[in-house]
Amino acid sequence: MTYTGKCLCGATSFVAKGEPDGPHACHCEMCRRWNGGPFFGVTFSGGADIEGPVSWYASSDWAERGFCSACGAAMFYQFRDGSHFNSALGFLDDPDRFGPLKMHIFYDEKLAACAFADNAPKLTAAETIKMFSGEA
Repeated sequence: MTYTGKCLCGATSFVAKGEPDGPHACHCEMCRRWNGGPFFGVTFSGGADIEGPVSWYASSDWAERGFCSACGAAMFYQFRDGSHFNSALGFLDDPDRFGPLKMHIFYDEKLAACAFADNAPKLTAAETIKMFSGEA
């Protein structure tokens, strides 16, 4: 299957590679400050082929975030070691094909204004960090 997407202005497009995992919602402070609310994303095991103007911001020692340099759309999040590539759900063509949320992470950092009625697992910051460290 092919998973494609593009930014708001269409200058940056991508073809995601590998198997998708998600969608998921991240409620950490970094994601909220990056795009104004939770980050709804899909992780792809093989990264992506990206075309167009992208600027990368090293948001931590272990992760970076990609923006379309033309329109500023906050499109991608990836671990700097290449192990996780995430596309924001809304930039994917046909985002509903990924179905309902599969997980919330950093749920204890969620904005009070956000209410979710889904039954997806809701991991705290400590549980999220444990999962990504391979201890879960």
